Amino acid sequence: MKSRLSILMILAATLSFCGTESAKNSLEQTASGQSLPVPSNATSLGLEARLDGRYAQSIRIEESAFTATQPGDKIDLTFVASGMTNVKQFEVRVEIDPAGALTFEESSFAPAKPFVALPGHSIELMDGGQWRTGGASFGETKEGDDALGTLSLVASDQFIAGTRVKVRIAFFSLGPSFSDRDDYGATDLNMGLVINGD
Repeated sequence: MKSRLSILMILAATLSFCGTESAKNSLEQTASGQSLPVPSNATSLGLEARLDGRYAQSIRIEESAFTATQPGDKIDLTFVASGMTNVKQFEVRVEIDPAGALTFEESSFAPAKPFVALPGHSIELMDGGQWRTGGASFGETKEGDDALGTLSLVASDQFIAGTRVKVRIAFFSLGPSFSDRDDYGATDLNMGLVINGD
């Protein structure tokens, strides 16, 4: 029991310090809390981004039906990385616009094995409105092409059929440790989707 508690405390500490200076700079750009405009064309954000770092070649959101018609509907975003090398942890931050269209309390993140999520709620609501999640492995390293996990977003009580909701990837980071990671901001990635964008 003590061993399990120690692992959870280490995980919480590790993820709380995830990201380097690049991550801080990315957050500062949106710290005012102002929403990004929903694009007039849903294709202005891509579902995949090429990475020029040391630990992965690309990140993508698997194709799915990104639609919702009523409160309680769930939209799943599965993140897959290709060309991974020596990856033991990762972090994803998303921006939701309009923020009230999705419910933070009912949304969740399920990391793929061997990653585990933060104890308690698997998503953290940050200053500025970004949703932050991720995972860490305390043993096995991830190599090659594989899923990182699935972010399940839930339409809120305020959701109305046909509402367009922009989900932008504001930050992505991965690597072998919290002090040795490749960080990518929103402009590096230009990645995300528009729920009900078609």
